[in-house]
Amino acid sequence: MNKRLWIVFAVLVLVALGGLIVWKKSGEVDLQKLITMADLEEGEIPDHFRGNLDAKVIVIQYADFACVHCAQMSSTYDKIFADYEDRVLFIYRNFSLKYPSSTITQSAAEAVYLLGGEAAYWQMHDLLFQDDLTWTSSAVPDNQHELLASFAEEIGLDVDDFFKAIDDYQENGILDKMDRDKRAGLKATVTGTPTWFVNSRKLDGSSDSIIRTAIDNALKTTE
Repeated sequence: MNKRLWIVFAVLVLVALGGLIVWKKSGEVDLQKLITMADLEEGEIPDHFRGNLDAKVIVIQYADFACVHCAQMSSTYDKIFADYEDRVLFIYRNFSLKYPSSTITQSAAEAVYLLGGEAAYWQMHDLLFQDDLTWTSSAVPDNQHELLASFAEEIGLDVDDFFKAIDDYQENGILDKMDRDKRAGLKATVTGTPTWFVNSRKLDGSSDSIIRTAIDNALKTTE
């Protein structure tokens, strides 16, 4: 092979490798696993998680902060997280049902992540789910701005930066994250919230007993 052919061959190899990288970054990721920064383009937001990153049991929850049943069950789910966090990886994804407060609450949670990281995200998650009336009514709360500002302050964030991140949701990765979560849910046949999966198996219900039984059964086969 002469020098020119070697050059052509090298260019083709580089193009092929570049194509593989673009293919990986374009959304061709395993939606039943944790999506990390390594799977994404710069500026995109990864999955939010709790628990053991090395766990063989992966639990994915699809929920909407404006879903009344999600809010009513949040304290129950917190107990499940606490009881299994050493042995299970829990992934939380938004699945917007397009309630009046769906977009603003999801945007607020992701804005907190951008400003404060994963721990701050879970603080906002808990604050948004702290009651089943504020965000789950048929209308946006009149004091929405004041409530969100108080949450940001409680977490320790600059309120102006917080609202700027919400305003910039179409450019800073928030909208892309919400869209990706929704697409993942639709691909997994999610139709409502909350919906749970244990090691890729969709659960027939989201009660405490159903979730715990599924996790216990999965742990028996992996430990």
